[in-house]
Amino acid sequence: MSLVRLIARPMLASSFIANGVSRARRPQSASIAPLTRLLDEKFDVQVSPDLVARGAGVAQIAAGSLLAIGKMPRLSAGLLVSTYLIDVVAEQLDGEAEKKNSLVTKTSLLGGALLAAVDTAGRPSLAWRARHAAESAWDSIEKQSAKAMDAITPNS
Repeated sequence: MSLVRLIARPMLASSFIANGVSRARRPQSASIAPLTRLLDEKFDVQVSPDLVARGAGVAQIAAGSLLAIGKMPRLSAGLLVSTYLIDVVAEQLDGEAEKKNSLVTKTSLLGGALLAAVDTAGRPSLAWRARHAAESAWDSIEKQSAKAMDAITPNS
């Protein structure tokens, strides 16, 4: 891991962890109620706003901690993005969103988390490795098939 990643990931994760602790401790202070009402109206799903707030908070704590220590950084960053989007949408639906500065801060944190989600730390992605392994296996099969055909084909 590069020095920049070693320093940047905990810095990025700290805000998510702090938000998660706040949300898990005081779910009533969260503005999740408009979001759960929207779910109830659209999909007829009864969900407790406190339960959603606490669940999102615990998920932010866990994913932020994993991101901070560099374990499963892409998965944890993706989870942070999804749980933080709940915060952003809920605050906008609440109508009492904090000042423009809050939205800008949350947007920048989401951008940082999205970057962490796609950061492969200089290694090829899993999709590239799978494609490369499949191509290599196919080439090997073709070579083995050619050798087998040469062995059973009579030389004239």
